[in-house]
Order: sequence, then C-alpha cells, then structure tokens
Amino acid sequence: MTTLPRTADIAVIGGGAYGLSAALWLRRLRPDLSVLLLDRSDFAGNETGRCGAGFRAQWGAAGNIRLCQESLPFYENFAEEFGYPEGIEFKQDGYLILAHGEEQLDQLRRNIALQARFGVDSTLLIAEEVARLAPGLNPAGVVGGSFCARDGSLSPFRVLDGFHRAAVRSGVIVRHRVTIDSIEPRNGAFRLRAGGEAIEAGRVVVATDTRIPQLLGPLGIDIPVQPYPNQAFVTEPLPPRLGPCVVSFAHEMFLNQTARGSVVVVASDRRRALGADAQPTADLFPRAAAHAIDLLPALGTARLLRSWGGLYSITPDMLAVLGETALPGLFVALSGAKGFMTAPAAGRLLAHLVDGQAVPDWFARLSPARFASGEEMEKEPAIV
Repeated sequence: MTTLPRTADIAVIGGGAYGLSAALWLRRLRPDLSVLLLDRSDFAGNETGRCGAGFRAQWGAAGNIRLCQESLPFYENFAEEFGYPEGIEFKQDGYLILAHGEEQLDQLRRNIALQARFGVDSTLLIAEEVARLAPGLNPAGVVGGSFCARDGSLSPFRVLDGFHRAAVRSGVIVRHRVTIDSIEPRNGAFRLRAGGEAIEAGRVVVATDTRIPQLLGPLGIDIPVQPYPNQAFVTEPLPPRLGPCVVSFAHEMFLNQTARGSVVVVASDRRRALGADAQPTADLFPRAAAHAIDLLPALGTARLLRSWGGLYSITPDMLAVLGETALPGLFVALSGAKGFMTAPAAGRLLAHLVDGQAVPDWFARLSPARFASGEEMEKEPAIV
C-alpha cells in the first residue's frame, strides 16, 4: 500500500497537466515548503492522457489566447526549461481552422483581430489558400479558414512525463492511486480524507477538472463545470495527407497526422448529455467515421487501430477557472477543456497566487469569483 505523508504545507489534488505544473512551480518558488501531489489514477490515467494532443493560440477569448501564448515558449524550450532531453514531439506544422460558410468566416476574422492584439501571428485564408495548404482535404463548402504556423501538436505522455520528472527532482512528493474523499476546513488549514487516512495541509489546490464539484460542493463552493464527452480514433500509418492540424466546426472534429503517419481523429459527441462518462460508444463511430471521411477522403480505406473516450470540462464561458475559492487557502485549477495547451502558464501563475504573490490582472479575472460577480463574461466561441 502507498505510504502517505501525514502533513504537507501544500497539497495538490489531481495529477494531470494542471496539477503537475502547479506542484512543480510551487516547489520552484518555495523550496522551503513541502508539496504533496495526490492522484486517484495511475500516471497519465485521466484527461490529459486522453486528449487529442493539439496546441493552438487561435482562440476567440482573451483569457484563452493569453494562457496559450504564455505557455508556448515553455513548450518550444521544454527540454531546457524542465530538464527533459527526450523531447516532447512538438510538431509545429501549424493549425488550420476551417470555415464552412460566411458566418464561420466572420467569426474567424474577429478571432484573428483579437489574437493580433496579443502577438499571435494568425492569418485569414481564402478557399484557394486552404486547398493549397491542405490539398488532401475535401474542399466542398470551404469558404476560407485561419492559420497560425506556431501552433501544432505534441505528445501528452511526454509532457506529463517531463512535468512529473521535474516535479520529483524539485522535491514534490507524488502519490498515485490515492482518492481524496473529502476536504475538511480545520482552524485555517485543511484535513484531507483518503479512505481511512487523514492528511493535514496548510493550503490545498484542487486540480481534478470535471470532478471538482465532488470535492468542493460539500463545502458550499459552486464551481460551474460539466463533463462533455468526446472520442478519439487512431488509424494505421498513412502516406502524408495532412501538414497542419485541422479543426472543422461543421464536422465537429479535430484531425492530426502524427510523425509516424497515423491520423488522430477527435470527434465531439453532442448527442450525449452533459455529465456522461468517457467510455467510447459504438453509436458514435459510424457518424464520426462518415464525417472524418467527408473531411479527409483518404481515410475511407484506412484501418482503425484503437479508440478511447475523454471528457471536456465545460464552463459557462469556456475559460479556465484559476484562483482562490471563498475558503481562504483553498484554490481551484480547472482547465475549461484546454489544460494540456495552457498548463505551463496556468501552473506557474497559480503557484504565484497560492504563494501570495501578485499576478497579472488578466489572470486574476479567471478567478472562480467571476461567476458570482454578475458582470458580463467574455465567452469562447472557437470550441469544437
């Protein structure tokens, strides 16, 4: 059985990209404090390990753009920044977001104008330029798109491994297969219950994404998030068909051809209700396959190697939720379906906040307090 420390200055619950990044940055900031990371599954067993592996700064809400832009240099220099010479398979062939119709093209035009304010070098393309950039795609109905060359894809497993190794080297204590049943406030600190064991922690970061309400709800803290299922399919290796990653809102789909030639297809499952689990369903595959073949006809003869399900964390504005809750010392790190993309910046800035240091105003606006403020929130339109 895993031996659990009885105390920690800071406990981080959740060992995905957000939890690992936050724990690592906390130890980098405060090597004098003990940081304990607890995860209910095996390594890479939750949502980061199930994601489609894409990275893009092409978003339509400032908070999402800035988190991605702040994270990009860390991914581009991951080996040096986190001591991981193995590399994270960062394939910067860009991201192509398709517009099927003038309404989608207008939205991309607005997104690009906003992205430019934060230094994203994205470009609006006409249909002919899309066809030249990705000749394997079906051009039917495509009126244009947007493209950014610094976007791309990277390996979730290598990123998690890099974060994990760096965290352990820095002194973070990591324990897997530990399920936290409850968080109990105690005299300005917290007691975590895990089975029959208890852990005393001065401060707590909850980074369990769609499962955050299970821990914070009993404390009267409402973090509005719903799990939304998606499913991924991987084909056998194919000759080069795609350069950039491709997003099609019309097809509710993301495509990426890996360096080994396999095509990864991630399909949203909007026929399933919010709150559904992440298990693959047989009924989605025929629909998703038809959409994928329509988008990339070469997939029509490709054999399927494997499939898995995952969950997006859906917030009212589709931005991350990062900050202190109404209980002092209790913090939340919720990705808003972009944890893999934004983990370096989210973890670093949240660590500063947990340590009582100043953070930029734009990051402070991602606080959970925004949902009770009554103020109109910016909302992310560029979600598949």
